[in-house]
Amino acid sequence: MQGQENQSYQGYTNGEKPTYDNPAYVADTKDVSISVRPKSEKRPKQFDDGIDRRCGYGKLKAGWMQVFNKMSFFVVWAFILCFLEGFAVNGIGSAALPSIERQFQLTSTKSALIPSSQDIGALIVVLFVSFLGGRYHKPFIVATGSVIMAVGSFLFIVPHIADTYTPAVHFMIFQIYPRHPNPSVQQLVEEEVALAPSCGSSGEKYLGVFMVAQIVHGLGFTPMFTLGTVYIEENEDRSTAAVYIGLTYAAAALGVASGFFAGGQLTEKLFVDFDRIDQESLEFNARDQRWVGAWWVGFIISAVGFLLIAIPIYGYPKHMLGNAPIDDPKQNQDKKRIKQTIVSFFKDLLRLIKNPVYMFINLGGCTTSLIISGVSAFSFKFLSEQYQLSFDVAGYLIGGLILVGAVGMVLGGVLVRIFRLETIGMTRLSVLVSLASAALGTSLLAGCPNVNLVGLSVPYSDTRAMNGYIDTCQGSCDCTSTSYSPVCGHDKSMYYSACHAGCNTQSSIGQETIYGNCSCVANRLNVSVTDADAVAVLGRCEDNCTNLKIVAPCLYIALLVILISVTPTSMATLRCVDGDQKSFALGLQWLFLRLLGMIPGPILVGAVLDGTCEIWTELPCTSSKFCMMYSLSRMSTGVMLWWVIVSASSAIFYFIASVFASRNKNSFTLGSK
Repeated sequence: MQGQENQSYQGYTNGEKPTYDNPAYVADTKDVSISVRPKSEKRPKQFDDGIDRRCGYGKLKAGWMQVFNKMSFFVVWAFILCFLEGFAVNGIGSAALPSIERQFQLTSTKSALIPSSQDIGALIVVLFVSFLGGRYHKPFIVATGSVIMAVGSFLFIVPHIADTYTPAVHFMIFQIYPRHPNPSVQQLVEEEVALAPSCGSSGEKYLGVFMVAQIVHGLGFTPMFTLGTVYIEENEDRSTAAVYIGLTYAAAALGVASGFFAGGQLTEKLFVDFDRIDQESLEFNARDQRWVGAWWVGFIISAVGFLLIAIPIYGYPKHMLGNAPIDDPKQNQDKKRIKQTIVSFFKDLLRLIKNPVYMFINLGGCTTSLIISGVSAFSFKFLSEQYQLSFDVAGYLIGGLILVGAVGMVLGGVLVRIFRLETIGMTRLSVLVSLASAALGTSLLAGCPNVNLVGLSVPYSDTRAMNGYIDTCQGSCDCTSTSYSPVCGHDKSMYYSACHAGCNTQSSIGQETIYGNCSCVANRLNVSVTDADAVAVLGRCEDNCTNLKIVAPCLYIALLVILISVTPTSMATLRCVDGDQKSFALGLQWLFLRLLGMIPGPILVGAVLDGTCEIWTELPCTSSKFCMMYSLSRMSTGVMLWWVIVSASSAIFYFIASVFASRNKNSFTLGSK
């Protein structure tokens, strides 16, 4: 009988029934069962090296857990971890700065130490983690880093737990009532004023707590961006690994944007002590100088998130299925080899420092980092102060700004690929984008007009000279002890407080506080003190400034343009050094960017903002102070000059790098290969 006529054969080829289910087949004791794996199913490689590549926890490595033992699942957890890092460290951490400054009476220069501290923490452990961590269980170290970041987020909440914010309501006594003729009554009023913060109540003591929290954040996220990326690269093919690593960096950018979105909503909608008091009972809202938003809520979310995401990452093996461990010849080196390695380290360091192309590319990258870190830290405060944006609107604007900027990093790589740029071409591209950034930065001059504060920028009347905030129109009111709580008079001028406007009555409509019988407002309007126009409303005057429509598009384009240089700078770094120095060159560049860019950036911008302050409020017997009002024109000019000077410096450094690259005989010319 022919094979095609055999019923058993036909059943097999038609795929109708397995062999043992075919009636034509007769079982025999001598039969041998053979399992054949289909060609479409790839069998993972196994290595007889005694390494357990199963996913699980200790001895608990159930079969269902192995479903997650794939790089695609690990990348999902890494994506969430990077998102949370961006959300906590650079997102809500920066959005919280204005509220932290106000509650704890910090200058911008001091509050800038908070975002800068995260890079200090990273610098402490980066070499240790990258050198020793690469020889041990990478997922375990990454997961431990996530737990450490949870500790950092919890530490950020400690000042809120330990301290209750008390709005300066007691300072309003003299704003409403004149000096009482009865000495006993006046004594009671003065006792109320004596409730002002006493010596030693400075909130500056919590600055160290915030800095430690950010340092701990820096310690925690370092393993993910060093060992985590290496783990992905070791256990996946190169093309796919590049996509996965790119996704983790994109997740961090999305986290930052989401952090600003959430931070804006939290500080606008929730009062800092909403968990202790009834927010509805407050007599003021987010537009009032006494308002402090709930800056701490976001860190509860991140702390819980960091703890939860560490659980699945802890379960991954040191080496995944189908991947052999990479032998490290340095693991078994003797003392002589260690000594040679140390000598080689310093030789390579000296060679890199003597490489002018490499060093000037680093300096250009550092100046670019100054802009990125400075903008990230204080853009929230700049927009809310300069253009009187609500916190939630500022959060949306900055979040969108970061998302657009992330496109710039991708666009930089696309331009390098399209024009096939080499070292000279990439440095010249960086020169162009830096010059474009400097030009667009001049749009910051389109700020809003200064506030007309009576007694500071305008006199109490046209017939009197500028002689401070005290004037005869205030009558018998004693305003010398009154804190800054601005009111807007019906004359479209702002007064230091209701007392300084000569107001004697107070009423409320919803959360809006209105003061009446304001004698100083009446004098400027030439009306009776009992006139309906002799009133003032708590808060700053609306200036109807629309210049944000000019600045916002320019800022979007400027950040997009300046971030185009990020990818070309990294690639130019790899191509201007020898092959055996590439890893070391990137690590050293990372240190330069933090030391000369990311750390000083927020501090420099904070100093610029402090230099434009018009009115400081200080706590008794302490050095703590907080800026209550800025000169808007000086603020916009100062930030603009900082942006332009830093961008121009970046262009100069990149240009010098391109000149040295053109002199290198091994360099390619601008253009294609």
